[in-house]
Amino acid sequence: MNIFYCPTAILNESSVLDESESSHLTKVLRKRENDELMVFDGNGKLFEARIENVGKKEATIHVFRLVEVEEQTKPRLHIAIAPSKNTDRLEWFAEKATEIGIAEITPLICTHSERKELRPDRIEKILIGASKQSIKLTVPRLNPVIKFDAFIKSVNSTDRKFIAYCDEKSMHLKDAYHGGFDAVILIGPEGDFTREEVLLAEQNEFETVSLGKSRLRLETAGIYATTVFNLANEK
Repeated sequence: MNIFYCPTAILNESSVLDESESSHLTKVLRKRENDELMVFDGNGKLFEARIENVGKKEATIHVFRLVEVEEQTKPRLHIAIAPSKNTDRLEWFAEKATEIGIAEITPLICTHSERKELRPDRIEKILIGASKQSIKLTVPRLNPVIKFDAFIKSVNSTDRKFIAYCDEKSMHLKDAYHGGFDAVILIGPEGDFTREEVLLAEQNEFETVSLGKSRLRLETAGIYATTVFNLANEK
């Protein structure tokens, strides 16, 4: 099923698809005026719409039927992850985590971070594309880059909070989290978190957890944590 992203979609009103979505609609799929299509607003709603007008760079649609409202009661996963030196790795994580199921991503600047700047527009496009691919009606939220200490002090106290750290003495994430609650999981950079960062996290009610005996690249660790969280909530 081809669905199109339209964040301004409102039932019984007209909206405009952006240039990228309009180009795919008209140049790839060859849709024209009065053809019908499915659009989602990125906030959990799927609509049926009809094309009203096709321009050179945008298409106007009229939303005439609400098809589905995505359930919003499931536990939400928020992963704060240190960007890799090669941005392709973080982008791969963002895409695959969206397909599996994630609510929020925060790029985290740590002591060992090798990259401190990102192109959020590029990652947001990946999040939208992955949501369309996996038919997720809610696009994950991408937060601005933030320093480690500022982030951990800002996290909601009602969330389950974990920091993944290479320590054989730590409990495995699958044994520490059993589903049913929102969770925030911190994934460190190449070189891992410093011991000082771990202590600061623990002082702010984060539980130190392991992701297994293997040394994982940061994007693999992020996907591993995302999978554990989603499996725990499929019971």
